[in-house]
Amino acid sequence: MTQSTKSKAPKAARSDENVHPIARYFLWLDTPVARKAPFWIFGAGALALLGAEYLHPMHSVSNYDGIFGFYELEGFFGFSLAVLMGWPLRKLLGRKEDYYDQEGDDD
Repeated sequence: MTQSTKSKAPKAARSDENVHPIARYFLWLDTPVARKAPFWIFGAGALALLGAEYLHPMHSVSNYDGIFGFYELEGFFGFSLAVLMGWPLRKLLGRKEDYYDQEGDDD
């Protein structure tokens, strides 16, 4: 069977009838390019800052910040720690899913 003889299902058209008229201007944010853009923008910014540090070395205050790329690594690990601390904090501070559905005698 060749490619031309296979029956291809037509692509489903995006249904915009249930979308608010003002929101239609922002539908381009749901494209694959728009979803990948922040990764590439922040990655290019990080590389630019690393290059700037190479061209203009910083004056170190402690023993560690004299290492090339220290501030970039410190920021990455600090942000990663802040994000990953959400899991233990959720277990520590979170409530049961049916917490507000429980009926009490003091209503």
